[in-house]
Amino acid sequence: MRFPVFARILGAVALASSLSGVASEPDGRIIGGFEAFPDDTRHQVSLRLKHLEDRQFGRGHICGGSLIGAKLVLTAAHCLMDSLGRPLGPQNYVIVGGGTERLTQTADTFTSPVRELLVHEAYDDELSRNDIALLKLSSAVPSDHPTLVVIALWEEAPVVGTRCQVSGWGTTIAGVQESTERLMAVNVTIVAMSSCNSTDSYDGELVPGMMCAGEPGGGKDSCQGDSGGPLVCEGRLAGVVSFGYECGLENFPGVYSDVAHYREWIRVNGASALAASVWSGLLASLLVAYYGAR
Repeated sequence: MRFPVFARILGAVALASSLSGVASEPDGRIIGGFEAFPDDTRHQVSLRLKHLEDRQFGRGHICGGSLIGAKLVLTAAHCLMDSLGRPLGPQNYVIVGGGTERLTQTADTFTSPVRELLVHEAYDDELSRNDIALLKLSSAVPSDHPTLVVIALWEEAPVVGTRCQVSGWGTTIAGVQESTERLMAVNVTIVAMSSCNSTDSYDGELVPGMMCAGEPGGGKDSCQGDSGGPLVCEGRLAGVVSFGYECGLENFPGVYSDVAHYREWIRVNGASALAASVWSGLLASLLVAYYGAR
């Protein structure tokens, strides 16, 4: 049985319409959540459409992402697709981080154009498989940035029952077509794949590279507009918001791309950006040591 699953973005059609000049707010929400604590979400970034962002700060938000290197962001592949399932060019995007208020710029706000985007070569838009992508930034996040930091990745997927947190910008009431100004979060639990693939849930549609998180009775979940955002367990990045059957329904937890499953792909494809992060940090340390000794 094939269920109608929904990628947790506004959708390719709406994305394409906004690129043609018919702008609309992202349809996204964290279900059953609370206002995120800034210290818990310093890795969170906002993926935005540049042409909308140029008109008004915060207007271009379409997806979330996680900073995994000074010049490297991890997000969902479907966030980058047009109405024909093709990735848009990097010049269409900008990354914004360093704060929880979507419409507010501060001295700590970090903004960078996207220099290169890498979508998983086996990404399947129809089946939502291999829904993962990397964004290489034009500008590096300073190693001493006070409100935006790199997050570590899980080497193996967290065990069933692990408590995690997912965050994103979006409405808090189902059916309201407007994102919230403030970053929201919700606590969820890792669910066994056998349970997610049971006949009263996704009925065998989930494959390796996917993982589930939610609550037994529903009511707590990520949703459209939260796509690409982080699922964080015990301080490390475990998943990337991908899709689900509606939002917050009983027996249908949210589905995430399993970061541990794609760790080698991330390492290989993000090598140059990750290396730049290491050298940037080393240089900063050397400069501090040099001037501190004078």
